[in-house]
Amino acid sequence: MKAIVDTAKENIMKLTGKDDVVIWEGSNDIGKDNSREALKRLGNVATNNQVVNTVVMTAPPRCYLLPSSCINNEVIRFNRQLKKIMAPFNNMKILETNLKRECFTKHGLHLNSAGKECIALILAMMVKNCLNKKRMPLIRLK
Repeated sequence: MKAIVDTAKENIMKLTGKDDVVIWEGSNDIGKDNSREALKRLGNVATNNQVVNTVVMTAPPRCYLLPSSCINNEVIRFNRQLKKIMAPFNNMKILETNLKRECFTKHGLHLNSAGKECIALILAMMVKNCLNKKRMPLIRLK
């Protein structure tokens, strides 16, 4: 997440409300026990960027682990916290990555071609919906 945010920070500042950005954090940070830091960085992106339309995708579970594993429990907690952090921001939308096992490679960590196509279709519909909605101007409170 650090690499994603640091790389995108300057570029996002140059964008406007007519632009769309997609951020998809994986479960690597979560597996390395860095979910708190990743959430903090995403919160900073939301706070410092209240103009650009941003889609934040939830972290997928680790399919090679049991659903009750400590990492998958942390993925669930991370996604729940992510939704709470993004809720106050009108320009931030959450895309749920609830994919079935068939969407992942044999080892269960990365998406296969069917999973990538599924995500691409969902993402395309979400961006299209964002473009078609009339945006209300932000009201900033002191």
